[in-house]
Amino acid sequence: MTVNLTERMKAWVEAMGCHLCVATPEGVPFVVLGRYARATADGEVAFALAEDEAKVIAPVLSRNPRVAFGVSRQGGIRAAYQFKGTGELLRSGEIFDAVRARAKEEKGIDAGAVLLVRLTELYCTKPGYEAGLRLDGMTPEELDAWERQRWKDVPRKRN
Repeated sequence: MTVNLTERMKAWVEAMGCHLCVATPEGVPFVVLGRYARATADGEVAFALAEDEAKVIAPVLSRNPRVAFGVSRQGGIRAAYQFKGTGELLRSGEIFDAVRARAKEEKGIDAGAVLLVRLTELYCTKPGYEAGLRLDGMTPEELDAWERQRWKDVPRKRN
């Protein structure tokens, strides 16, 4: 299923960074902070990871490529989401070079790898009756209208 990211979702992910969650096939979880994130395409998000961060999740991703993430600093977000997809650790190539350069320029992160997540699922985690609502089946227009009915806030980038 295709995940349609709204401009607001992209802004939250890029401004706040994300907690990246992976798990072994046996269910042992590992979490790293994706301090720099960039929506590289519709339904695709790339995270610049320092070498020590990449080393935490690389062995897990080689056995189970599934990744879940949520926007960091969620206490300040009135519209929380959980994003799920398939992750690939990049150490070279066009996406790696572009994300690595921007992460260094914007946040001073010396990326040893880039985690590219191709999104397959999207859930609303807003408390209340909509918690757990699956959103990835909506068309871009439906998702944008759904979101506009609920929230007006768009984050500003922080350094």
